[in-house]
Amino acid sequence: IFYDEFKEMEKNNPNKFKIIHVLSCEIVSLEGCEKGFITKEIIEKYCDVNSTTFFICGPQVMYDFVEKELNKFNLPVKRIRREAFGEIKDILKHPDFPKEVAEKTFKLKIHIGGLSKEIPAIATESVLVALERAKLAPPSKCRSGECGFCRSLLISGDVYVNPISDWRRLADKKFNYFHPCASYPTSDIEMKIPRNL
Repeated sequence: IFYDEFKEMEKNNPNKFKIIHVLSCEIVSLEGCEKGFITKEIIEKYCDVNSTTFFICGPQVMYDFVEKELNKFNLPVKRIRREAFGEIKDILKHPDFPKEVAEKTFKLKIHIGGLSKEIPAIATESVLVALERAKLAPPSKCRSGECGFCRSLLISGDVYVNPISDWRRLADKKFNYFHPCASYPTSDIEMKIPRNL
């Protein structure tokens, strides 16, 4: 996909852009490509890791694998960019998610515009999904925690935020703001969505 477009970008920007095809299929007919997975060794072979910014884009399985390989370099967070791939499909697969709350449903007390309402929220679904299920039409865009469009104030209670999806600013963390699209209730919570309906 986009083979010709990438080759054109590489041709027009030889000092900034280099494409290396890494194919994991059993039969490979593309000449000059690497075979297997995108490993630390392949990454080191083609770039100076200390002066490169990486952008990960692809299916979740590849994304997870490449991220583990890049973590071996101890790079600053700002040098690993990620595709906004939407909501986490199965939060229970994440090892640090608190399994003891997996079967629980919590109460969310919501303040949005001039409306206050209490709704149920299942621990394994994002706060955003609970808000949408209650037909509150909260603001949202990326559904992956990156853009901050759904940014809301956590007045009380606790939420789980996967470290990979935690794109909040330091000030937001300090003052209890969170992104409902990438947060999961782990207790009853009260929150304020700072926008009018």
